[in-house]
Amino acid sequence: MIGLEPGSAPQEKPPLFKRAADLVRGLYRDEWTMWNAHYKRYFGIAAWALALGFIIGFVYFAIRPEQEKKAFAFFIRSLRDIPLGASPLVLAMTLFYHNARAAAAAAAFGIIPFARLSILYPLANGAALGLVASISKRQGLNVPLLFLKIVAPHGVFELPAFLYATSVGLYLSISLGKKALAARRKKKEDRAPLTPAPTGAPGGFLDSYPERAEADRGTLWADVFQSFLLVVLPLLLVAAFVEGFITPLLG
Repeated sequence: MIGLEPGSAPQEKPPLFKRAADLVRGLYRDEWTMWNAHYKRYFGIAAWALALGFIIGFVYFAIRPEQEKKAFAFFIRSLRDIPLGASPLVLAMTLFYHNARAAAAAAAFGIIPFARLSILYPLANGAALGLVASISKRQGLNVPLLFLKIVAPHGVFELPAFLYATSVGLYLSISLGKKALAARRKKKEDRAPLTPAPTGAPGGFLDSYPERAEADRGTLWADVFQSFLLVVLPLLLVAAFVEGFITPLLG
């Protein structure tokens, strides 16, 4: 064969499965880098917001039983589209759809620069858990045991998924805010007379930021979508199947 040394064999492409596995491993390596560089700090903030929401919700509804009843009625109405009496598979897929939609909203709230509105989601989820704990305690139930049997099995997957989605939203909000500031600064510089900064001046890093931000514009949305696809959705899918198939057996 032309181009091959005598006695050599043509190199075969690796099997499709191996190439797909290598691609997935590479994507998760990139995601691990994003976690360490950006999401980890926001995940901690989101976790504190969840805990704060739980404490506020539990204390508030414990001392305001009339508001507890109203909040619980609203909570029940929000679950009206979930077929609790359906088959485990239908229940699991419905839960996955609802949770994925809520997590997407938590991440999408990050499109407002610097607003950090995504943090409202762990606060609201914490308050909802506080409401459940307050109602259970008022009914004389064992709250820790109840949470261990009903919430923990799927919550160990669902809560991290929502916290991760919140982290993605916070990262997006901060990043878009920085890009907006960079664009505003660049616009001012374009209007001002050109006065090049001396080499090695302290402002060199900041002066180069608009160009770097512009170069990063396309990768920001790709990172956000990849994070949601690789981490949030798989966790929510596992949580939904646990809640649909296992949790009813523990109640």
